[in-house]
Amino acid sequence: MRNGSKLMLGTAQLGTKYGISNVAGMPSRQKSCELIKYAVTSGIGYLDTAPGYGESEKMIGDCLNNLNLNSKPVIVTKLPSVRTLGFRTEEERKNFVYSSLVSSLENLKLSALDRCLLHDPMDMTYQNGEIINILSDLKQIRIIHKIGVSVYDPQDIEMYLNLGCFDSIQVPINLFDQRLIRNGMLEKLSEKGIEVFARSIYLQGLLLMAPEHLPDKLKQAKKPLERLLQYCGETGISIKELSFLFVRDLPGVSKIIIGCETIDQLKENLTMMELPPLKKEVIKEIHQLFIDIPSKIIDPRMWN
Repeated sequence: MRNGSKLMLGTAQLGTKYGISNVAGMPSRQKSCELIKYAVTSGIGYLDTAPGYGESEKMIGDCLNNLNLNSKPVIVTKLPSVRTLGFRTEEERKNFVYSSLVSSLENLKLSALDRCLLHDPMDMTYQNGEIINILSDLKQIRIIHKIGVSVYDPQDIEMYLNLGCFDSIQVPINLFDQRLIRNGMLEKLSEKGIEVFARSIYLQGLLLMAPEHLPDKLKQAKKPLERLLQYCGETGISIKELSFLFVRDLPGVSKIIIGCETIDQLKENLTMMELPPLKKEVIKEIHQLFIDIPSKIIDPRMWN
């Protein structure tokens, strides 16, 4: 019997209007708190947030502070990009990192951060690894328990592995984006005991959109989506279930990040956790069907 333990609740939707297919907008603070309470009491032990997700951190901190929970969930937050801010001195960069982390601690009402990821993978090598050194020092004194990076490209993971100083990584994986499976990176991360958080399992909602309703900037996703619709029609598996189960059972994936705006959506994901695995032939066919998806479709940074 499965439960919600492999799920991580993504909270970008609770602090901003997130996702290409989001038509409902942000839920109210009360609804968001009810959603978090339902998630945690259903066995979901991880929450994903970031300073860039609007009011998400503060909302989580206020909500958890008001709930009488036996055990608090692990909270994964992020350090905003330092590289892009153009600080001239080491002291300025260090002050920014400290002030950002203090702000996260205050918002989340924590004395230490469970997980802190670089939101910008380029910060791994910025100023000869200066930012990593700061985070590593804070890890040594237990201000941060584990450090990691949120990445986008396979080359980011190569850099990550070469540095060898991280505990966690957040990666995009979905039916259309199988790069980390094909190049063996997911397997390498697993072999090193890295905590792997899989995000974008519905490709920010793109996989769930009707091909005829795609915005102009994503018209080239029409054919792959039609292919997906046809395959789901032939197999009798819904797109949502196929997307979910494909990532759920990938060897090396520690947690799946799912974003929800309502408790009903969360219940649907918890129900899918109970489903049996996809058949081996289905997984093999998925690998073949979506082997040629261009970067302009699988990387949301290119959508604009």
